[in-house]
Amino acid sequence: MNETYRKLLIVLEIDRAIKYLRLGLGEIQKITLANNFYDPIFLYLSGGLERLFKTMLCLSFEEKNNRLPEQNDIWKNGNGYDIKFLKNEIEKICIPVTQAFASMDVEIITKDEFSNQICSILSEFARRARYFNLDAVLGVDQKFDAYEAWEKMESTIGKEIYGQDKYYKLILDPKQTKVYIDINQEIVIRLEKFFRALTRQYIFGDFSSKAKTFLFQIELFTNIDDNQLGKTDYR
Repeated sequence: MNETYRKLLIVLEIDRAIKYLRLGLGEIQKITLANNFYDPIFLYLSGGLERLFKTMLCLSFEEKNNRLPEQNDIWKNGNGYDIKFLKNEIEKICIPVTQAFASMDVEIITKDEFSNQICSILSEFARRARYFNLDAVLGVDQKFDAYEAWEKMESTIGKEIYGQDKYYKLILDPKQTKVYIDINQEIVIRLEKFFRALTRQYIFGDFSSKAKTFLFQIELFTNIDDNQLGKTDYR
């Protein structure tokens, strides 16, 4: 296959990754008591992270081997849909950043409990939970419910924001909408930090000497200041 064409596709995939992640954040902001349709969130976020991780790994492979990878060079045996596996591979190529404003990025990528939880949920969804209900219809035993796991995460965040007693009181009030806005905003803030940390590796990392050429594609997240976190309407 033409090498120029292959390299052009990397640009397109990074662009798609960012667009998928943006759409995922927008779907989170739509969640209310009346709208608990999580499928678009899972589809967009898993698709976006898979593409972002894979392009980073392809660029890293090219840097080390002076060629783009072939099939099965990086992921194989179904690992291509495993967000947790891909994230573990990404952790190996990320480095600490000396600039003070980005010094915690690698911690967010590698050790942040929320980021790891999100990737676990999305990984299970991408690998086998997309057809949870249909599998149950066919008699296949499903041990992981991505929707239930996401709702538990929402509840944990709600209790952190309000305290357990106030949270349960608010969540049972059908007229109460602010609780969903607050939880959605906190999830978006944490995801923005994660996406910002990942994309800033394109600028300050060393996994690829060509990474900085993709600044236009990734600036949606790299340019977020701390005082802007949670304030963008992605819908």
